[in-house]
Amino acid sequence: MLTVDQVAFHYSAATPVLREVSFRSEGGEILALVGRNGAGKSTLLRLLNGLRKPTQGAVVIAGKNTRDTPPHIISHSIGTVFQTPEQQIFNATVRDEVAFGPNNLPLTPQQREERVVRALARTRLTDFAGKHPLDLDQAQRRFVALASVLASQPPALLLDEPQRGLDQRGKNLLEEIIREEQAAGRCIIIVCHDMEFVARLASRIIALSEGRLSADMAPVDFFSDAPAMAAASVEPPDTLRLSAALGLPASLTPSSFADHWLARHN
Repeated sequence: MLTVDQVAFHYSAATPVLREVSFRSEGGEILALVGRNGAGKSTLLRLLNGLRKPTQGAVVIAGKNTRDTPPHIISHSIGTVFQTPEQQIFNATVRDEVAFGPNNLPLTPQQREERVVRALARTRLTDFAGKHPLDLDQAQRRFVALASVLASQPPALLLDEPQRGLDQRGKNLLEEIIREEQAAGRCIIIVCHDMEFVARLASRIIALSEGRLSADMAPVDFFSDAPAMAAASVEPPDTLRLSAALGLPASLTPSSFADHWLARHN
């Protein structure tokens, strides 16, 4: 589904941003891309969706090499929800925004309508379909951007800080949608600084440090590896801290922590 092979990128020869980054992913995985500001995450994001071309190496999405495939074609294979949804919303109604992708795919009118209706329902936007997206609040605008990607049904999703600005109800809905996409076999890449969110969702953690791949690990291994976390400038989630303090097996989610706590006391 996704191959990043020995990728390097620099804006000028004297300032390399990424160096020899390699990883692969199949469908049904949630990859969390983490690292301190300036580590190269934003640049890698733009390489994954074809907005930038590697200086060396290759990025291949669903069989398409980004080096020789235009970004609008790459977008059929990897849909991006940017950190600031206002940067990608341009239609006058929520429905038109969500319908833009399907309208540019070889679908029948009925198939397009079905996709739009389903995407609006999944993101709880059905009642707002006739409104201008910029008249909605920040959280709803984020779901408009997500719905527009879901309606196109790309095999891979790239989500940049998707939880930002959401209350707990919004985060619950977002996590539900991400898990549904994972179950449908999508490859999902999340750029995120919220380690609680990462711990609940990620299948793997891809960490960048000074433009290099510093870790490619399962979450429980990453959050148990102090040097790996230090290189990426992240802290372990609270549930892992608490389970360690109480001498329980490593827990990344509240439900896992509760299971271990009850097992001990039973």
